[in-house]
Amino acid sequence: MSTDTNKVFLPHLYDPFRREIAIHYAQHELRKLLPQIRDAALWQSIDEQVREWQDRLSFQNFWNGIHGMSMGFSSKSLVPWITSLNVQWSDKNMPVEELWFGGQFGPITSLGGSESASDIKKNIFLPEYQVLFEQTKKILAERSSETALRDYFPIFTIRKKEKLRVIDGNRRLLQAIVNGEKTIRATVGEPIAEPPLYEHWVPTSLLVDLVFWYKRQIQAGRDTTNTVAHMIAELIRDSSAGRFEFVNRAIHRNDKIHAQLLKAVLKILKDFGILCEN
Repeated sequence: MSTDTNKVFLPHLYDPFRREIAIHYAQHELRKLLPQIRDAALWQSIDEQVREWQDRLSFQNFWNGIHGMSMGFSSKSLVPWITSLNVQWSDKNMPVEELWFGGQFGPITSLGGSESASDIKKNIFLPEYQVLFEQTKKILAERSSETALRDYFPIFTIRKKEKLRVIDGNRRLLQAIVNGEKTIRATVGEPIAEPPLYEHWVPTSLLVDLVFWYKRQIQAGRDTTNTVAHMIAELIRDSSAGRFEFVNRAIHRNDKIHAQLLKAVLKILKDFGILCEN
């Protein structure tokens, strides 16, 4: 059962809408991971069980699990953005032409090199790109049919340097352009203060990994205390949740090597003007 009753973290990390965003992402990804399941009733059951993660899992394990899916299967670090205090999220139908792809991929590399959805929309229907258009349309249809229906889930976008960048859903955006759609459903992140990543969730697994490999280095006779301590301190300096997870979950107090790293990190944080309970 969930252990959220004590709520030791900042209120925005418990925001139901932010968790809803994460649930939608997990539901979409599971369709890609389980492509042979096509029964609509079965997917309804799976979706309901995923939604129950909010109640069945501890608060930490919920966000750590979503991070594990996004980073482990797709190398996308979505959770810090979803949980940042300085990013305001909304779910809306966005005009396709206002969006930017997350980077160069597939056919858009042959359409002038622009990552603007507006530019891609103008170019892909030009006569000189007719062959590319037909190939792209075929490939997108094949990709879409590889799993149960999933293209109705919102894509993820966040404003970076005045551009709404796709951080998950490049294929769906291109599909919308090829299909002549004017809008696409999107979960939109708008930074409202600096720095954009602030008081966000720092995955516990990342902290545990850093402590694990630090200990391996020490045992191998390589003293990386200063390097790793500064890395961890910088990682958690803007996240009280990250500091809590590092001190209370990543560190084993009865381990001398862990204690050495903890002492070094706390000193650096103190130099930053941050007092962290030991």
